[in-house]
Amino acid sequence: MKNISKTLLKENYNNFIGSLALEDIYISDLSFKRSGNLPTDIQVPVKVTIKPTKNEYQKVDTNLYEITHRVLFKLEYIQERQRKVFFEFKATYKLIYRTKFELTDEIFKIFVERNVPINVIPFLRETISNSMYRAGLPPILLPLAKSKPDSYKGR
Repeated sequence: MKNISKTLLKENYNNFIGSLALEDIYISDLSFKRSGNLPTDIQVPVKVTIKPTKNEYQKVDTNLYEITHRVLFKLEYIQERQRKVFFEFKATYKLIYRTKFELTDEIFKIFVERNVPINVIPFLRETISNSMYRAGLPPILLPLAKSKPDSYKGR
């Protein structure tokens, strides 16, 4: 991996973002399971966990990149000092981007943290809501995905 200055990285990142177009987004793998019921005691807090589990990219053609973004979503609560997961959702999203600039490892680290989640969250919201409905659970409103500044400011 090349070690480049923050100024050059900022310029490369901004160029990459400036020429970026989302060509396609789809789910390549999806699973969910319900393991029991919602707690009937309304005093029991339900913990919502949503996190990316793995991200990677590959160049598929000239100026065309495929990002793989895996997500894990869990609903759980504590009962009698034990954590109980009552709904778990796993999905792998594929995002195809076209850009005039090369996607490097350095740019990818920033891009996958800042931009990919913003692109995925509308699809993720719908898929989780639909999956919960199919599992006989009420839908849940996912938290807002907040964008970081458009320009990379360095670390």
